[in-house]
Parts: sequence; structure tokens; C-alpha cells
Amino acid sequence: MAKKDPEKTTSQKSVRGRRLEDARARMYEALIFEAAESAFADRGFNGTTMQQIASEAGVSLKTVYGTYPGKRELFDLIMHQRGHALHQHMREAAASANGVLAQLRSMTSAFVEYLFEHRDWLEIHLRSQIAWSMKPTGDDAADLWRKGLEDLKALIEAGMEAGVFEAGDSSELAVLLTTVMKVEVTTAADRGEREAEPVADRAFLYLTRLLGAAAPSERGAGDEM
Repeated sequence: MAKKDPEKTTSQKSVRGRRLEDARARMYEALIFEAAESAFADRGFNGTTMQQIASEAGVSLKTVYGTYPGKRELFDLIMHQRGHALHQHMREAAASANGVLAQLRSMTSAFVEYLFEHRDWLEIHLRSQIAWSMKPTGDDAADLWRKGLEDLKALIEAGMEAGVFEAGDSSELAVLLTTVMKVEVTTAADRGEREAEPVADRAFLYLTRLLGAAAPSERGAGDEM
């Protein structure tokens, strides 16, 4: 029987050890992230402490600070990751649809579905009491806001060029459309609605009316999208 190489065995154990540490670190990151999001949703930023986050995550306060430097950094990370994920989700939904009305419908559905699936993140926004139509503070949030408006503006201008939407100020309409979608979700949340599809249907109907276009259900059978 061949003898084992001590150096190779030690190296393999070291690799396994690092993998275990990495897996443990990722587990702590996910646990603390979810606990913090829930805590911020329930108590708001000012009403939440790192100790409360640690208790909800089921880890020590030392572990929380060993994973994230502080409450502000953790809060900003949640807003960053969720915001970018929502933006990407809406872009992918629009890219999978054909025609401006279908793209608008897909973007609306993606927006509503994401917020309904991430209720804690939605509640954080509602607790912030920031007007939906206002540009958010912070470079990252403001940049994401700008990109979202640019996507909507491009879609609106394409619809105007195709004669699907009435002519108008595309920049102003992009802000209005964003506000309508967010207000509709907020209203649905206040009512305790749990299904995303009816909310997306209503939002889409309001958006098409705002743009001067008939929603597919309001069009004649032979009308084009």
C-alpha cells in the first residue's frame, strides 16, 4: 500500500477547510441579510439595532459585526441588491416581449411581481415615506432611478414613433408611469392584497390610458399592438 504524501494530505485538508469557511460565511451573510431586511421592514432603520438583527438571525452580535461593518452599510446593501435585481428583472421581462404594449405589460408585471415577492423590501420603502415621484438620495439609488427612467423613456418614444402612444413629453411621462406603478402597488399593499396579477392588470390599464393607448382588452379584435 502506497504511503500518503503528508504535504498533499495537509494541502487537501487546507482546501476543504477554506471551502467550509467560505460556505459558513455565505450562510451567515444570507441569514443576516434576511433578518436585517425583516427588521428594517418591521421597525424602520432608526428603530432597528444590530442586536435585534443578530437575535432574528440566530447568531451572535460579534458574528453580525464580523460579517457586515455596521447597520448603515447593511441597509445600503439591501437597497442596492434589491434595487438592481428589480431593474434587471424588468429589463429582462421587456426584452422577452414583442411590441411596445407587450413590453410595457411585461415590465409592469415584473415590477409588481418582484415587490410582492419581496414584501419586506416593499415595506421598507413604505416606511421611508419618500414620495415615489422624487429622485432618491444617494449616488447608487439616484443612478438606478435614472436608468429606470431611461428605459421607460425609450419605450415611450418607440411607442410614439410607432403611433401606439400619443405624442408628449417622454421624460415627464416616464416619471408619471413610474409613480403610477408604485402608487398602485402601495395601494394594493394597504388593502392587504396578496395576488400580483390583478394589481399588474390595473396598473397596466392606467398606464395605457395615461399614454393615450387602449389596452389590448379595450381594442377591437383586428387592432394591432
